[in-house]
Amino acid sequence: MNYLELIFEFYNYCGTFYDINDGIYPIAEKRVIIESCDDYLRTKKLSEIEFDSFDRECVRAIIEEKLTK
Repeated sequence: MNYLELIFEFYNYCGTFYDINDGIYPIAEKRVIIESCDDYLRTKKLSEIEFDSFDRECVRAIIEEKLTK
């Protein structure tokens, strides 16, 4: 799998958890989730990202920060 596919799946993965309409922990609109994923992905080299629950939780922290501003 290439990085583009991994990133697309990561957006969806985070969305299934955090989408305000149907996420497991509904906290944000899709736009905020994608922006937060992008912000997180810019913090590291892609080869250092596992696209797993640790990375998803890092995205959640970014989302929560955005929502408190």
